[in-house]
Amino acid sequence: MSVKETRLFCFKLVILVMAVLAIMRSGRINLLKETSHWENINYIDIMPKLNRDKVDFNDRTLVSIVQKYYAQPPSVLPYNLSNPEIRNPSPGQTKFIDEYLNQKRNGFYIDCGAFDGEHLSNSLFLERYRNWTGILIEPNPTIYRLLRQKHRKAYSLNACLSTKQYPSLETFYTGRVPVLGKVVDDRYKKKNSAEKLIEVQCFPLYTILLAIGQTDIDYFSLDVEGAERGVLDTIPWDKLNIKMFSIEYNKWDGGKPDLKRYMETKGYDFVKEIVGVSTAPDFIFEKRKL
Repeated sequence: MSVKETRLFCFKLVILVMAVLAIMRSGRINLLKETSHWENINYIDIMPKLNRDKVDFNDRTLVSIVQKYYAQPPSVLPYNLSNPEIRNPSPGQTKFIDEYLNQKRNGFYIDCGAFDGEHLSNSLFLERYRNWTGILIEPNPTIYRLLRQKHRKAYSLNACLSTKQYPSLETFYTGRVPVLGKVVDDRYKKKNSAEKLIEVQCFPLYTILLAIGQTDIDYFSLDVEGAERGVLDTIPWDKLNIKMFSIEYNKWDGGKPDLKRYMETKGYDFVKEIVGVSTAPDFIFEKRKL
C-alpha cells in the first residue's frame, strides 16, 4: 500500500470512528433525557391517566409505579406491638391453617383487610413464629399509619384491591367501626355522611404481586366487606399459584352454597368453616391437588 493510500485509509478510519462516537453520544444523551424524565415524573400525576385509560393489570408503567411508590418494604426494626403477649390474635383462621400445613415455615401470605396489622390479624402469628412474610393491604390511610408503626416483616400497601382488571380511584367508607370499612358505590354515597367517605386508589391483585415479584402464595386471607367476588374475578388463575384461602362469606351474594360453587369452579375444595366469630366468619379452601 502506497503512502497516499495509507493516508486515505487512516482518514476514512478516523471519520468512521468519529461517526460511531457521535451516534453513541447521541444515544446516551437521549437515554439520560429519558431517565431524567421518568425520575422527575410525579406518580400522583400519572395515576389519574392510568385510571382513566383502564390500563391492563400487567401494564409495565402501572406495575413500576406500584413497585416504586406504593409497595412499602418489610421493616427491619423490632416489632412494636400493642399486645406482644398475644401469640395469635386471629379468630381461628390462622390456628387451622398452621395445623393444616403442619407448622409450615417460610411461607408467603396475602392479608387483605389487614387493618392495623395486629388486631384480629390472620398473618401475624405466621410471621412471628413460623418466619413467613407476605403483603399487608389496608385502604384506610389512618389505620394504615397504625399498621406501619407495628414494624411488620412484610410488604405493605395503602390501597384497596380492585374488582376490575385495571386500576381505579374508588370511594371508601371509613365506617363507625373502622374494622368494617369498605369500598362503596354512588347509591351508598348518597345515603351516608360525606365526612366518613374518602377516595382510595385500587389496584388489581395481580398488579401488586407482579410489583413485588411474587406469584406463589401459600395463604390468602380475603376480607373486604362484600367485594370478595369482584376481587376474585380479577385473578388470572393460570398465572398465580394460591394454595389456600380464607374468605369471608357473610356478605357473599348467594350465600355459603354459592361461594362453595364458585371456588369449586376455580379448582378449590372447601375444607373448613370458621364459626362463632361475628367479625370474621370465613370459609377456608385448599387448591385441589391434581
